[in-house]
Amino acid sequence: MSITIKEIAEKAGVSKATVSLALNNKGAVSEKTRERVWEIANKNGYSKKSYTIKKNILFIKYIGNGAAIEHNGDFVARIVDSIEFASRELKYSLTIKNIEVGEFEREINYIDFDSFEGVIILATELEAEMGDIIKTIPVPVIAVDNMFEDYDVDCVVMDNYGGIFSAVKYLYDLGHTEIGYVDSLIRFPNFEQRTTGYERALKKLGLEYKQKNIKSVQPDLEGSYSGMISEIDKGSHMPTAFVAANDTIAIGVIKALREKGYETPQDISIVGFDNIPFGRVLDKSLTTMNVDKEQLGELAVKALNNKIKNKEKGCIKMITRTRLTVRESTSPPKTKR
Repeated sequence: MSITIKEIAEKAGVSKATVSLALNNKGAVSEKTRERVWEIANKNGYSKKSYTIKKNILFIKYIGNGAAIEHNGDFVARIVDSIEFASRELKYSLTIKNIEVGEFEREINYIDFDSFEGVIILATELEAEMGDIIKTIPVPVIAVDNMFEDYDVDCVVMDNYGGIFSAVKYLYDLGHTEIGYVDSLIRFPNFEQRTTGYERALKKLGLEYKQKNIKSVQPDLEGSYSGMISEIDKGSHMPTAFVAANDTIAIGVIKALREKGYETPQDISIVGFDNIPFGRVLDKSLTTMNVDKEQLGELAVKALNNKIKNKEKGCIKMITRTRLTVRESTSPPKTKR
């Protein structure tokens, strides 16, 4: 009977991931370790042909502090549903694994990747520097919802820069010239890109960037509500319109503004980002940038399938456009400030 990857790892004193990398001649494995792994494998009758590669995809959901994926409506659930559906369409079974904050590198080292043809990682809250760890995975990988701009990591993401520009441009076209931004105190790659997108939009439209128009809050309903209450209570300047980093923040801000006597959109217009269901059922439904969650998941599976079948050789980074969805939380400014 042929030796298993796990048994080789135990004999060599390394992780299963390192064994997989060594046997597939991939990754940053020292020559000494690679030779040791092959020596053990050959002595114990290891044969790649003795392994039946399962038509199985591993889906990793990384949970940082949960602010972006646990407190943002059905955003993540719809991505996961579309990944499951697209996998079934291509006859893949899907294994789902949650990895908690701070455990990514350790967990990756313990996964037996020989059991999977490929990996999809929901990387919304994953630190960008983990791109180096992703590169050690010995099977094709697609990251979803994180660009990993400085790394050759294949990914499918939404257009954060373009989406925020469209939101600011829409308010500008309505007649707003003082457009603020409600940012997240917790930083993720998406939020970083949206902040940059806001700054670029102001510059492109010839609008002045004013620090007094930037409000930073926690990215959940209670945190955004209480954060904006604090801003108003301390007499913070209010522009005629805000773009919020996501819908959850926008909804909390609207609640705070109304409680303090500001009507939306009569006094202050608000545009969100993501198009979660809750935004549609507010008294004044939320204008937002729609993200096609189903498309993100479907493209991730198709891209991974192409990688598995060697149809894509180089690094791919796919960006899906967002779409402005106009509802009731925006209008022209009633007065110029």
